[in-house]
Amino acid sequence: MTRRDQELLDRQLRGLCIQPPPTGTMILAIMAVFVAGLFLGNVRSEAREPVHFDTIEMALSAPSGLNPTLTVLR
Repeated sequence: MTRRDQELLDRQLRGLCIQPPPTGTMILAIMAVFVAGLFLGNVRSEAREPVHFDTIEMALSAPSGLNPTLTVLR
């Protein structure tokens, strides 16, 4: 980059003044989103019926009348 290119770039970017938001504001916003997610997840999980895992045990057990040692799960 030549000196002239650098000067042109400096003039173009002079009017562009981007400042990051204060650190405390970002931390507060992140914590607010996190707590809201915890709250909504809790509300959503309370609205559902509890999950029962009895069907998984039945699916993994061998069919009746067969020797479980000879059963091949596919």
